[in-house]
Amino acid sequence: MLVFNMLLNVIISFFLLFISLSSFAAERIPDEFVNTSIIEKLGESVSLDYELINSKGETVNLLTYLDKGPVILNFAYFTCPRLCHLIVDGMVKGLNSLPNKDLKNVQILSISFDHRDTLQSTQDFAKKHKSSLKSVDGNSDNWDFLFGSEDVVRKLADSVGFRYYFNEKSNQYAHSSSLIFLSSSGLITRYLYGIMFRPFDLSMSISESKKNNVISTVESLLLFCYNYDPNEQGYVLEAIKLMKVAGTVTIFIIIGFIYRLNKKG
Repeated sequence: MLVFNMLLNVIISFFLLFISLSSFAAERIPDEFVNTSIIEKLGESVSLDYELINSKGETVNLLTYLDKGPVILNFAYFTCPRLCHLIVDGMVKGLNSLPNKDLKNVQILSISFDHRDTLQSTQDFAKKHKSSLKSVDGNSDNWDFLFGSEDVVRKLADSVGFRYYFNEKSNQYAHSSSLIFLSSSGLITRYLYGIMFRPFDLSMSISESKKNNVISTVESLLLFCYNYDPNEQGYVLEAIKLMKVAGTVTIFIIIGFIYRLNKKG
């Protein structure tokens, strides 16, 4: 029993140290990071009954996109110096690796959250990126670039949990790097984060949005543990990531075991 008590004390000490360091770090997190974290709303229905302007200068209702199939939302601002371009490039690279059947009927919407964006900046951004996405069955109109009033875009972004922050000192926006997947019924089915998106992640996310399903925690864990191996021509487990997951699970099992022993004692 003495050994178990010592082990428990060590674990508790590390836990308290972790909490202290986390609190210490949290006090120094800049506003732009706090105000740009995604608020996930998986499983919630979103109304896309908003009107925006596309790169052709046409006013369109976003509901028309859901009529065609699932939607990938990519929030950006079209005069962004770097991050928005990296996100879009990563998305395109991942999507181009998928078979055409995965992309069939999928609509991609790059929506500016910067009210300063104009038709010209929207067209410039579209010209830079749209041609890099492969066409599906000869259709290259599955990706639109849109801008609109600050109020409308803010409501849309809030409805899916996307937040952004304008830094007056740098005169730029701080925002997360993410893709948001919606089913054709407007259900939020998946969030993907980063600037590089693995084909496996994109394929599963698109599949779930087509089926109107929300990816479970277990399936999300699979996305974390698997990676595409070009040599194996398939998806294989990443040993390091698997060890991290196994190590975390083991720690919780040990804590639970010690708790039960002490409770009995």
